[in-house]
Amino acid sequence: MEFARRRIFYQKQDLQLAWEGIPNPSRFFSLLRSHAHPPREALSEAGHFLGGALISDGFRIFKNGGLPLLERRSGALIEEIVLRSSPFVCDEPFLPIRVYLHLSNSKLQDVRLRYWRPASRAPSCLSCLDLGELELPPCWVIWNVGTDYQVLVELLDWVKRLALPWFDLFEDPHELRTQIYRGMVAGLDPDRSLEILLAEFGPVEALRYLHDCVMPDNKMGPQVREATKRIHSASAVGGIGRDKSGRGSIATTTAPNGDKDQSRNRIFQNVLHRALLCRHGHPL
Repeated sequence: MEFARRRIFYQKQDLQLAWEGIPNPSRFFSLLRSHAHPPREALSEAGHFLGGALISDGFRIFKNGGLPLLERRSGALIEEIVLRSSPFVCDEPFLPIRVYLHLSNSKLQDVRLRYWRPASRAPSCLSCLDLGELELPPCWVIWNVGTDYQVLVELLDWVKRLALPWFDLFEDPHELRTQIYRGMVAGLDPDRSLEILLAEFGPVEALRYLHDCVMPDNKMGPQVREATKRIHSASAVGGIGRDKSGRGSIATTTAPNGDKDQSRNRIFQNVLHRALLCRHGHPL
């Protein structure tokens, strides 16, 4: 019996149905099948195949809770390729897996500790996405490994063609900045774009991004203007200064539109506050 090497989805609900609802075969037919590799061993085999092929690109293979993880470090960046198998499939001649890309930047912690609650737990994660989201058009992919060596060859081609250039872009801050302004960086929403510009280039560049790319947005623009008014009001009455921990501080109000808007509002306030501290002669 032949199986597709990969399944491509353009709708999230179709992916979820296939990933979480793949039917198990009957016990009778599963006993008749000859498995060259037990499915769970196929996951490890895929990880070691990719790990060996990407050694020259600086990746090392680890096990993360039993999951193959390929990692490369470059300065403040931690770049990871993680393989995850579907937990709902057993005794199949193939193993459905997905490939995730994780990217962290330790510089983000310094940015986020100024508005994160609690500051000591500010994360460094910048982006996480499915390998297929870098393809054109963006998609999600389930890879069926364990029965056909060619699946791993194709998977490696996708990683080299899509994942490596994406990681490399973040290693070049100036090119990254150019692509952010063009809206051409997959995996970065305006919040994360704002944070990475602040981390890499400082508050002046972050304010430029706010002015050029965020303020024209009908939803986010009003939030920035409201944050600006609060910060200018605090500045007028001497409310801008430094808190007990030595960080710049300003009161943060709760956004009415939920946690996402609340987080974005804090980021905007943080960027504008840092810029005003700099203008008023306060060290950042």
